[in-house]
Amino acid sequence: MHRLIALFAIFVLLLAACGNDDDESNAETDPTATVAAEEPTPAATPAPAGETSTGNEPVDDEPTPAPDDEPTPAPDDEPTPAPEPTGEPLVRPEPLDFSDPAFSSADKLTTAGLGSMFFGMTPDAASQALPTLWTGGPEDGTPRCYLLAPANGPSGVVVTIYNSSVERVDITNAAIATRSGANVGSTEAQLHELFGARLVVSPYADGSGNSIQYVPVDESDVDYRVIFETDGAVVTSMRAGRLPAVAPTEPCT
Repeated sequence: MHRLIALFAIFVLLLAACGNDDDESNAETDPTATVAAEEPTPAATPAPAGETSTGNEPVDDEPTPAPDDEPTPAPDDEPTPAPEPTGEPLVRPEPLDFSDPAFSSADKLTTAGLGSMFFGMTPDAASQALPTLWTGGPEDGTPRCYLLAPANGPSGVVVTIYNSSVERVDITNAAIATRSGANVGSTEAQLHELFGARLVVSPYADGSGNSIQYVPVDESDVDYRVIFETDGAVVTSMRAGRLPAVAPTEPCT
């Protein structure tokens, strides 16, 4: 009896030993168990300080790109640089000298003008060429035709401005003569001696004198005249200029 009990106990121990060997063999051959044991569980990424994660919102790891076209800032107004000193003294223009008359006996009357004043000049250009200031202006006539006189004289010189330019000059001053020497006071006979066949004589209707025109022979001067007014014996006034302004006896008529 004791022998049978001992054999039974040995059999039980053998069965228990065989069961442990099968469990260890299955654990070694199961790849799933091996992988599961080797792969660690990823740790959760901690949220940055000051931010609270809701657990459901995706985390945006990439920064927001800047827009392609950024507005260009308006340039600041640059101050105008101050001129740099050159070290040279400032040259001031000399003031105009009006102590001498604008015209003298040295200035000759021609079909082109009087002295350095030429027909076709503006009044400003003429005053710079002389030099002089003018008395008179459009208020004494019309915007189309008015009279000027040099402020520094001499008396007996009147300039006609027609269509904004110098077109005529009237002379009653005996000190001013033509290039050929004719002046106020010259006789009609002297005029004929100086100019001959180039003179055209037109008697006044009342018989009190003559209007004697010097007509240039050059085609370029066909519109220019020098005209002498006489009392029938001597020159009382003379004028020069361009047609049509020079034709009437009185300017601006």
